[in-house]
Amino acid sequence: MEHDFNEAQVIHATRRAFVEGVSNSRARSEVLGLIGASGAYLLAGLLAAGNETVAVVTADQKSAESFAADLAFCHGRSGEVFCLPHWEVGPYEPLSPHPEVEAERLAALAALHEGRARAVVLPVRALLQRVIPRQVLAGLCERLLVEAEYPRPPLLRRLLELGYQAVPLVEDRGTFSARGDLLDIFPPTRTTPVRLEFFGDYIERMRPFDPASQRSAEVELEELVLLPARELVLSGEHLETFVRKLKERCDGLGLPRSMREAVLEEAREGILAPGRAFLLPCNYPQLDSLFAYAPDARWVVIDPPAVEQEADRFAGEVREGEARSAARGEVYAAAAELFLTPQELETELGRRPRIDFSSLELFRLQEGRTVYRLLVEGNNDLRRTIQEAGEGLAPLSQRIRAWLADGWRVLVACHQRGQAERLADLFQGQNLSSDFDPAAGLREVRSGQLLVTLGELTAGFRLPDERLAVIAEEEIFGPRVRRRDRGAARAKALLSTLAELREDDFVVHADHGIARYRGLVHLQTGQTEGDFLLLEYAGEDRLYVPIDRIEKVSKYVGGEGHAPRLDKMGGQGWEKAKLRARAAVEELARELLHIYARRAMNSGYAYPPPDRHYREFEATFPYEETGDQLGAISDVLADLQSPQPMDRLICGDVGYGKTEVAIRAAFKVAMDGRQVAVLVPTTVLARQHWETFRARFKGTPVEVEMVSRFRSPAEQKRILERVGAGQVDVLIGTHRLLQRDVKFKNLGLVIIDEEQRFGVTHKERLKKLRAEVDMLTLTATPIPRTLHMSLMGMRDLSVIDTPPVDRLAVRTYVTRFDDDLIREAILRELRRGGQVFFVHNRVQSIDGMADFLRNLVPEAKIAVGHGQLGEKALEEVMLGFIEGRSNVLVCSTIIENGIDISRANTIIINRADCFGLAQLYQLRGRVGRSSQRAYAYLLIPG
Repeated sequence: MEHDFNEAQVIHATRRAFVEGVSNSRARSEVLGLIGASGAYLLAGLLAAGNETVAVVTADQKSAESFAADLAFCHGRSGEVFCLPHWEVGPYEPLSPHPEVEAERLAALAALHEGRARAVVLPVRALLQRVIPRQVLAGLCERLLVEAEYPRPPLLRRLLELGYQAVPLVEDRGTFSARGDLLDIFPPTRTTPVRLEFFGDYIERMRPFDPASQRSAEVELEELVLLPARELVLSGEHLETFVRKLKERCDGLGLPRSMREAVLEEAREGILAPGRAFLLPCNYPQLDSLFAYAPDARWVVIDPPAVEQEADRFAGEVREGEARSAARGEVYAAAAELFLTPQELETELGRRPRIDFSSLELFRLQEGRTVYRLLVEGNNDLRRTIQEAGEGLAPLSQRIRAWLADGWRVLVACHQRGQAERLADLFQGQNLSSDFDPAAGLREVRSGQLLVTLGELTAGFRLPDERLAVIAEEEIFGPRVRRRDRGAARAKALLSTLAELREDDFVVHADHGIARYRGLVHLQTGQTEGDFLLLEYAGEDRLYVPIDRIEKVSKYVGGEGHAPRLDKMGGQGWEKAKLRARAAVEELARELLHIYARRAMNSGYAYPPPDRHYREFEATFPYEETGDQLGAISDVLADLQSPQPMDRLICGDVGYGKTEVAIRAAFKVAMDGRQVAVLVPTTVLARQHWETFRARFKGTPVEVEMVSRFRSPAEQKRILERVGAGQVDVLIGTHRLLQRDVKFKNLGLVIIDEEQRFGVTHKERLKKLRAEVDMLTLTATPIPRTLHMSLMGMRDLSVIDTPPVDRLAVRTYVTRFDDDLIREAILRELRRGGQVFFVHNRVQSIDGMADFLRNLVPEAKIAVGHGQLGEKALEEVMLGFIEGRSNVLVCSTIIENGIDISRANTIIINRADCFGLAQLYQLRGRVGRSSQRAYAYLLIPG
């Protein structure tokens, strides 16, 4: 029966009391009052006290990933904590799970089977789905040992049987590449691929390697465990089982023979249509539940009411999906063979030791259940105190100083080294001594010590009983977007990845000219051994370029279909071509020199170096800077400190972080008492920049305003008066900023976004400004003249060509046009509060498609935007979508560039077969700009 919260019924426990009580009991327990990562801290104590496995169930995938990160940090051994995701596609949808998802699932299952996993965290949807039988997975594992013999043909056949895909270069999990005496494999269980070096049929050595640079690491492996690349294994006895059970299922459903034969033919060819993964029960005699992999585990349920609610919702989706498949007359597996029901789940959990982490102070008191309440405090007050005080880190430093004087242990976790070092410097500026140890954890922090370390921690906590304070960097600097690092940083080279090259492509060697690329080869000459690029020149001359000299080689860029003439090694053709190019460059330089002579002679304002206020501001950036982004910021700061006026071009793809470079420059200029003008080509982008700048400058004295047609004449007049009086620090607007009535009191910096979209008259006005104030230009697609001037050195250039970590982790599906799929994809995004792009690139029928979607998804608020709308009408549509007045935008390819909406994380592209790959890449780049998982559906005719 239910009772209200009563102090007498609860054990007020320390972590030690909780661990001792739970370890000595198999009964069900409940823990109340947990805050931040204190739940993970409790379980880390349980893991340290014994050898049992802990399985943690959450309501959704995001919560599972966050808790797994917290638990790995608190436990201190990240290799023992695994996250098992669900398929991320709805039950019976005509989609296949992403290979990366299946790889993570198989890695977690293998770790559980082998006993390497001390903890596994999973959403309830993953727990409700049955998995590959444990004994079958054990039989499919292959172990490769150094100095053992493995005949190559059978080994390659085995890889194909396990679902691995043969590719020219290994970059993704579940792929392999064989060339010469080398075999590269990327198993699901590893974060990096492995290179096997053979001598005949013997493996001489195995080494991990970087998939970007293709360079092997120095560390050597003794063995490599190969798991299936996919959960559906269509080879050997498993293919026979699949064929037999599928025939039986088709007969039971009364389906026509033609459909059965079509599915079987797909299986024999090894290519299954999207959605066939839900035929998994046909692949094995009987699937296991996850309980079979962790029979002795202690189960922890995070927020049981939310888990129960999500289980019921998922069960409803299973019933609807099964009914939908039956109505279509398709072959499908019975739900009972693939999924557990919520009742079965509750029964299974009831048989095992269980701990509930409840967020409410109400609980169900049942016989034999022990209820614990941890004496824990949260850190929400820290950020609030910092913002309200407006004195930087002074309030936090004062509080930490008091804790340390009282013998507390204080640990601050940052996500990246640069942020940790920056924070340590800020503490030093507050006369607060701190230690920085990137490898330290909770076990290493001592009484009276402030320790800054690296780690993924979602939220901190304080335990007064233990005199322990754990602080996440978000609680100091505000929310940050969490991105998962998929591997090492990309190599810095002109040819950033070998995947850009295909055999027979034309390339240019800096010293020898144009050649044809003939592939990557492995050579041993004397004492030298390694990988080489093979280039073929005129007269069949060959050049072998070592992989570490790849910066000498770039891909030839010419007109489409143009085949250049190959140069001859040692000939004079290439040298003459370089001389002609040099002469043309000198001619252009002479023409442009007088334009910038006045600018070079002028003396501008030299700003002082960054101070404590700037360091505190940059620490609040909610993303992790890339190396290129940090380089661009450093370049801009150096220009601002120079007495010569700045004229720098920041070139980078959409979403690569150009705006943050501009924001930091604006902050530096504004804090030194000078004004900033931000010039953008459209009112929609002006509105976006205005909101972005205001959000970043919140809590600082920088005043940001905007003038555009969305402001009334009276508002514009009032704003411009304040600008003239120096009361506005940053003014954002369109070409309206270039009109004569706009007068700044002390203009110091002009930021131009996409300069190529301004007309000749506007550029003349900008040309006059260049000799007087600092200029910063941002562009993703510079016009040839601007780029040429930058490359020549007439204008300074900073290139941001490294995408943010996880930038390409958009789940992409190619599938037939399907009403139910479209409805479910839209509803899934709307249920999590997001927005959807629906690209229909036919203006004549776009309104009809919008009406179709209104009937299909009446829950959605649909707007239509395309290039043939009037400028005012289009801006109203786009602004309404940005502000959330609509949540589905049916549009043409006008969204391809310049739109950055973090809430939009699903894009559906109709008739994707009519687009080029580059265009699809740009369109897909509209989503995936936040911490939410993004989805791209490429629809082809049904």
